[in-house]
Amino acid sequence: MNFNAFSKDEIARYKAEVKERWGATRAYEEYAKKSECKSAEAQQAAVEELLSLFADLGALKGLSPADEKVQEKIAALQQHITESYYTCMKEILKGLGQMYVCDKRMKANIDRAGGEGTAEFAASAIDAYCAS
Repeated sequence: MNFNAFSKDEIARYKAEVKERWGATRAYEEYAKKSECKSAEAQQAAVEELLSLFADLGALKGLSPADEKVQEKIAALQQHITESYYTCMKEILKGLGQMYVCDKRMKANIDRAGGEGTAEFAASAIDAYCAS
């Protein structure tokens, strides 16, 4: 998420892992095309906006994941992913929600942005969003 915290070797490993896992998908192809057209500054701004959305979700952890305010943030998250990376259909969003808690690196970064428990909360809110 905040790639400034990682070494260039780590970033290269993550990129290789993503390409290996999803390189044959339409979403990855769209991501690759969008990425090559963006400056480093634009890419960093997208990451910062993503982290800001997780910080906002962290501030809402006292609410139900199905609360309207929370669901608005999940809709904003989905829109941001679509605009910045690839078309984020509900099926993809649901998978991302699962990764937010299953991938220790992602969970740590999301919790760092929004406070302890934000990744779990985001995943629950995404489940509620995708069920509607």
